[in-house]
Formats: sequence, C-alpha cells, structure tokens
Amino acid sequence: MMQDKVLIVDDDPGIRSTISELIEELGYLCETASDGLDAVELLDSGPYLCVFTDIMMPNMSGLELIRKIKARDVSLPIIVITGYASLEIAIDAMKYGASDFISKPFKVKQIELMLNKVKREKDLVEENKRFSDTLQLHRLIDNLVGQIEDKNEELISLQAISEKIISMKGIRDLVGAIIDVSKQLLDEADVRFFPISRKHNTLIDPDGGKEILLEPGLLKGNIIRKNGSGKALTDKFETIFPLMIEGQVFGALDILTSSILGDDKESKILYLLDRSAERMENVALYEGLYENMLSTLNSMAKILDARDPHTSQHSTRVTSLSMAMGKALGLDEDDLDVLYIAASLHDIGKVGIPDHILLKPDGLTNEEFAVIKKHPDIGADILKPIPPMAKETEIIRHHHERYDGRGYPAGLKGKEIPYLSRIISLADSFDAMTSDRPYRDGMSIEKAVEEIERCKGSQFDPELAEIFIHHVALS
Repeated sequence: MMQDKVLIVDDDPGIRSTISELIEELGYLCETASDGLDAVELLDSGPYLCVFTDIMMPNMSGLELIRKIKARDVSLPIIVITGYASLEIAIDAMKYGASDFISKPFKVKQIELMLNKVKREKDLVEENKRFSDTLQLHRLIDNLVGQIEDKNEELISLQAISEKIISMKGIRDLVGAIIDVSKQLLDEADVRFFPISRKHNTLIDPDGGKEILLEPGLLKGNIIRKNGSGKALTDKFETIFPLMIEGQVFGALDILTSSILGDDKESKILYLLDRSAERMENVALYEGLYENMLSTLNSMAKILDARDPHTSQHSTRVTSLSMAMGKALGLDEDDLDVLYIAASLHDIGKVGIPDHILLKPDGLTNEEFAVIKKHPDIGADILKPIPPMAKETEIIRHHHERYDGRGYPAGLKGKEIPYLSRIISLADSFDAMTSDRPYRDGMSIEKAVEEIERCKGSQFDPELAEIFIHHVALS
C-alpha cells in the first residue's frame, strides 16, 4: 500500500525540517516547499493527504496558496502553521478554506491527532465512494465504534490524571483559577493576567484590548520587578511573572502589592504557574481528544442517516429545529451545547436495530416496534462510558418519553422527563410528520402543527409545545 504524503510549506527551513521529522516519525512521507509558488508546482506530484502551510511567506502568501489549492481540489485539507497569538490569522485562513491550525511549538501528539483526523475523514470519504450496500456500511460503523472505544480509553486515562481540569470549561477557566489562587496567596493584591501577542511582542490588556509593550526579559522567562518610584504605581510594587509552556511565554501574571513579595511568596506563585502550565497542556490535549471523539460520533450519525434514504438528513433537521427552540427559550450557552450534541446523536442507537426492521417500507408489527423502542437505550449505552457526555446520555435515553407517562423506555411523566429531552421530542416528531416515508407522504406544516396542538399535555409538554408552534414551526 502506498504511503500517504504530506506537503509542508514554510519559508523557514528550520520549521520545515522540524515538522517533516515529526510527521515522518509517524509513518508519512513528506515533501517541502519554501513558498507558495514552489508549493503550487509540487501539487501535480500528489496526491497529498493534507498541506501544512505558513501564512507570511515571500512570493506568494499562505492565504493566496490556500485559494489556489481550493480552486484545484476543494477537498484537500489545509492546516495553517501559526504562533500562540496568531489566532486572528488562523481565522482568516479558515475563511479561505483552511481546515485547522497548529501552533508553535509543535508536539508529536498534537500533529498525530490532527493527521489521524484527516486520515479518518479521507478514509470515510473513500469508503463511501467505494461501497454502497448495507454490509459495508455496517463494517464502517463497527470500525467507528472501535475508534470510539479507543478514544474513550484515552479520555478515561486523562481524566484520572487531571480530574480537576475536566470539570473546567477550558483555558479561560484555568486563567481565572490562577488569578483567584494568587489573590488568596497574596492578601489585598491587585492581580491581572495578560495574554501575549507574539506577532507584536506585546501583552494584551484583557479589559481594554490595548497592547502593552513587552519587557524584554519576560520573553526569556525572567521575573520583572518594579519598585514604587514611577508615577503610575505611586507606592505600589509591581511583579510580573511569565507563564511558560514548553519553553515559550504564553502570558504574564501581573501583581501589584503594597510591599515587596519576597522569596517565599514569589516561590509560591512560581509553583502555581508551573502546575497551571502542566494542567493547561492536559486541558488542550483533553479537549482535542473530546473533539476528535465527537467528530467520530457525528460521522456515525451521518452514516446511520445514509442507511435509509427516506430519513436522510433527519438528524441534521432535528438538530436545527432543537437549536431554534433552545434559542427561543433563551437557554444559556452550556445548555445549547448539550442540546446540540444530544440532538445530533439522538438516533445513534439505531445502529443496533436490524435492517429488516429499520428499513421496512411499510408498517411495523407489535414485535418489530418493540425492537425499535430499544434504540434510545442502545444509544445511551453507547455514550454512557464517556464521562463528559453524562448529560447527553440521559437526554438521548429519554427523548421518546411522553408527557402523560405512556412513552418509552422508562415511562417517565411530566417534569420527570429531562427538559432537553422534551425539546428534542417535539423536533423529532415534527420532522417525522413533515417528512415523506415509503408508506405515506409527509404532512404539511399546518397539519403537523394541528397534530402538536392535539397532543399537548399527552405526548408533548404543553408549555414547550406552544413555544415550538409559534417560534419554530410557524416562524
């Protein structure tokens, strides 16, 4: 089998060499180009699994290269090489068609996760082109299940190592924790954290957004100490600590106190920053694994939709309806995130339903319907071993409960049914009613609304049903 080949484009020979070595260690072939013009000429020597490119290059910029690559092959993944503080450049690149970005300094694990994701997506596309019958779809699903199990083992291992980190939302929470702990260690201190802009070698003021000139010694990892002689500081003492991650300055902790900190307090702050840096790396790795697993689950959901042409895009439509409902209800960002994932994966349990029942072109017998009714439990059991998906697991398990208690699988009633499950139930039913099936045509929106009106208080939460009708179905 021919090895996958990766193209690396950067005007810095050291960067090209570093990334090439890391990628070749992972078993891939590499070709390199020093600028966009050279890269365009190399495209004919492909095919390439993906392209890594810098943005700021002579002769042809990375953005122009992305545009030319996408004009030739819109499906070729492009990964932008950027620094810590160049997120705005990465965002611009993604508008041009880049798939992802990777920050300096590079880590083998980070590149490995990225290439695995690109390889898996390529394999899925090729599998879908090569196979169309149900047997091959089942094999693909089994492969995805295996990937999920592998990712879950990594997540559980990481959770045991950094249990506290998992409870936080991300890097922003950790920065908040650094500030809070610093204030506890230093009574009545004024503490702020400044991210660093490597593009301009400045600190970014999180309050006003303005950039502050960076002390040269800070970039080398030195503590900066200032006495109270300056007008702005009056009688305050300022101590600036660098937050170092993998030998690079990620940001600065600025502390104003009424007296000099001294060795003891400085050592405590340094210890806090050292531990925080380690935890930030764990959070970044954990979030990468989580996103990777979520991508795999979403791939499985799309394949399940593809099993039955009559339910194609069902999960996508249910997700759109659910999110419109969530926004109409004013749900907060956390609940909207949970709702999005649960709605996207609400039918994932149908992987365990035999084709002769799931794809039956006419009505089901009582025995066959009893099998179909198992899919919420099957879906919940797939997600149950994944710790970060505890909420989504229960929402998916109960999305076929009825408000009057006559639903399944648990016969929950009224407010016993999870709130987000009641939202998905409305979206799921509405899409089912308005979609064509082999044995019937879909209802009009007006007819479906009449049916929801009729079933308020029996099948559906009456308050949610009213909001769904007026702010989603008829909007």
